[in-house]
Amino acid sequence: MKIAYFNCSSGVAGDMILASLFDSGLSYKKLETLLKKCLGLKDWSFVIKTKESNYHVPVKQLNIKGEKRFNSPQYMKKLIRTSRLPENVKNMSLRVLECLITAESRAHKVPSRNVHFHELNSLDTLIDVVGCCFALDLLKIDKIFCSPINIGSPAFATLEILKDKKIPVYTKNSKEELATPTGVAIISTICSDFGDMPVMEVEKSGYGAGTKNLPGNLLCVLIGTTKERQAVKYDKDEVVSLETNIDDMDPRIYPYIMDKILKAGAKDVWFNQVLMKKGRPGIVFSVLCNQKDENKILELIFNETTTIGIRRNLVKRYVLKRENKSEEKISYLNNGKYKVKSEFKLAHKKALKAKIPLYKIMK
Repeated sequence: MKIAYFNCSSGVAGDMILASLFDSGLSYKKLETLLKKCLGLKDWSFVIKTKESNYHVPVKQLNIKGEKRFNSPQYMKKLIRTSRLPENVKNMSLRVLECLITAESRAHKVPSRNVHFHELNSLDTLIDVVGCCFALDLLKIDKIFCSPINIGSPAFATLEILKDKKIPVYTKNSKEELATPTGVAIISTICSDFGDMPVMEVEKSGYGAGTKNLPGNLLCVLIGTTKERQAVKYDKDEVVSLETNIDDMDPRIYPYIMDKILKAGAKDVWFNQVLMKKGRPGIVFSVLCNQKDENKILELIFNETTTIGIRRNLVKRYVLKRENKSEEKISYLNNGKYKVKSEFKLAHKKALKAKIPLYKIMK
């Protein structure tokens, strides 16, 4: 599986995300051409600078040349919906814009339909949002992960997104805005999980520099592959667990009631020894059964034991596919192997009849 991991230890912005993807090898000319064609907007362009970071390593910095502004976020959404963008890019871009609209609505305490983006109603915002979604689609990233975000001094809209999406954050610079509303809206929408980097084989990496002249103001992206654990393909079912504690019953009754409950359809019956109140030795009497057999087994336990209360839980189980062949039970594993087990009652009868030791019959 192909994954990307964004390290937001110096914050995040839409232009930083795009710049890091360009630095990792994505052609900005290709993306620019596709965006112009799909959106029908011509009078703009990417301006890419290579600058030296504080770590004396060349990194990419992105600006968008173009002055177009939009009347409202609703118009921006309409532009995306009616565009020639791939459907998954459209859907992701619209989700990011909706996230921004909701955040601005809550921050300014106005209905969503009345939201105006102010400084965010620019071409920059639209290209940042759609460009990031399109870039990740072109790179064929299956899943995206992100570190906790260093937010600095965030805007009100940014805080609304952080609260709504429950994103882990911290700050090491309380005077500067390190995480912008657009950057947080994008990263919170595209990411599957926030935390430590998953185990991966890194194939590409890139750094996107922020526009603020701050030490180490970089966003890092790592792109590579990870091997997912093969999904366990066991059968699942749901059974009822019945349980009661008993400390005042003749122990000779237990094998008798166990046999009756098993004949009534129980899947399993077992006893655990415990020490109960007042130092009395007791038994935890446990039964697994199907729901259709529950009532008759409850009646048996209440009528045949001294208990006056039974605990009930639904239990989900993984079970192997199985079948009975002749005198054997066969259970099948995922790796093509299987387990074979002799039916004990049949082996017992055969051992007595043939006068052969039971363990040999079991083998």
